[in-house]
Amino acid sequence: MASRSKAFGWFLLCVVLGALGLAAAMRMRHASGPSTSKSLLVYEVPAEIEESVPSSSGFSLADLRPSRPTLFEITDAIRRAAGDDHVRGLALHIGDVQWGWARVAEFRQALAEFRRSGKPIYASFSGGGEQAYLIASSADHLSMPPTANLGLDGLSISAMFLKGTYDKLGIRPNFAHVGTFKSAVEQYTREDLSPDARVALEALLDDSFGLLVDSLAVARDLPRDSLARLIDRGPYSAEDALAAGLVDTLVHEMDLDSLAARAVSRKPVEPLSLTKYLTDPGLDDPTATVFAIISAEGTIAPGKDRDQPFGGRMLGGESLRDALLEAGRESDVKAVILRIDSPGGSGQASDDVWREVRRLRLKKPVIVSMSNLAASGGYYIACGADVIVADPATITGSISVFGGKLNVLGLYHKLGLTIETVSRGRNANMLSQFEDFSPEEAAKFQEQMDSFYRTFLARVSEGRGMTPAAVDSIAQGRVWTGLAARRLGLVDTLGGLSTAVAIARRHAKVAEGTPVRLEPFPSPRRAFWHQAFDSFLEDDEDARSARTSTAVPELLAAWLRASAFPTGTVLALMPFTLEMR
Repeated sequence: MASRSKAFGWFLLCVVLGALGLAAAMRMRHASGPSTSKSLLVYEVPAEIEESVPSSSGFSLADLRPSRPTLFEITDAIRRAAGDDHVRGLALHIGDVQWGWARVAEFRQALAEFRRSGKPIYASFSGGGEQAYLIASSADHLSMPPTANLGLDGLSISAMFLKGTYDKLGIRPNFAHVGTFKSAVEQYTREDLSPDARVALEALLDDSFGLLVDSLAVARDLPRDSLARLIDRGPYSAEDALAAGLVDTLVHEMDLDSLAARAVSRKPVEPLSLTKYLTDPGLDDPTATVFAIISAEGTIAPGKDRDQPFGGRMLGGESLRDALLEAGRESDVKAVILRIDSPGGSGQASDDVWREVRRLRLKKPVIVSMSNLAASGGYYIACGADVIVADPATITGSISVFGGKLNVLGLYHKLGLTIETVSRGRNANMLSQFEDFSPEEAAKFQEQMDSFYRTFLARVSEGRGMTPAAVDSIAQGRVWTGLAARRLGLVDTLGGLSTAVAIARRHAKVAEGTPVRLEPFPSPRRAFWHQAFDSFLEDDEDARSARTSTAVPELLAAWLRASAFPTGTVLALMPFTLEMR
């Protein structure tokens, strides 16, 4: 038996050493190092991109997919390439994109900085809608394959309602909320939008559509009215898009790199994948001042970060607090940028994070940079920072709470099941899923919602220097774009990550011209097999396909999200099914 154990130990050691050697070989094979030759960076724009590396909760089949660079890693590489004399230009291959509007804007800002360095960007747009075209429009030269289509035809918002389904299943919603516009409850209790919810969504859509028209009009050097009329006439074939001035030429996608290479240099240039370029350690300045960047991405919940079985990410309040504590302890970290992309979630977990943000402010500046979403609980954790920066297209606000339960007894009866309950205490069954709230229980539960809402208002009032009454007048659960939130005083300034860095520099008293390095906290911990075998799992040109989606039909996903939190949890969460396309 001992000999078998010893043999197994040697075998395991050989496997580990072999894997480590293979990983080292792969890194040497793909080490880019500061090149002495001129390069054309090439980026296969993925359909989806994340703010941060997903946390790992053990091995799963999903871990066998190749790791993908995050939005921060990609934009950081583009900004570094702008000042790299060895990089002559950038070629983008763009298909359909579902990043969200603020992430697209963040990427476009990095592209704008690259162009301002005097280096051209060539883009091939092989099909997609407004988000993909918004990225493509940032290029100096925009081409389409002759058979591609441009889905530029406007924006719409859809909201799903479950009441009819619940009625058929015998499920009775029992919910309470605070705020005229807290429409998250409506998806369970109504079959259509309330008048107040419709007003809020119309205003949200107006702002977003105006931003889209303005951005594209500037990018394509067209009058705003002309661009709006072009959207009304969409979608477009490639030939029609060319005739309308929406693209510059029709070229097959595989010809873009050679076209760009000839344009950027008379001498041969090497195509270099952007995702390989970003791993070049020689581009980091070891003397740079360190700012921590902490990603708050996903639905806020107690405990640790975790993936949801039906798609999406749970942002663990404990994990986020740990990251803030770690950044606070590091003496080298001179400022913290909290990058938020969250629709909110647990009210208690949000309050716990808010407290840690406030404590961290006593040690070093904390600047919030809002991505696609920083609503409800997402705004809650933001309002404790020194400064809040939002993209004009960010969806934020939704300052209010709701909660409740689903009475599933009718469904159980349809399935032939019966329930008998024995209890002690007048309100012992208050949160039971087998009976409705009594009038007294409903009043008590509403009191809990009202109490938390008052706390929410107080947090925002303190952070924004407004009276609780002033906050209440723009709260009530209403969602706003970053553009509107700036006018209302909910955010300090408009911009992306680079704006947040500039503000952090001022607050940390770091002189202009002093290099700054953004260091993720906690440090990304990609699975070992990613580090060792990425080169086998994806080709050298970084296949465009995004991570395999684990999403389920939206109706089932909405139902599952409703049960993701314990019955009766106070939720600072925006509507689950709100989506703008």
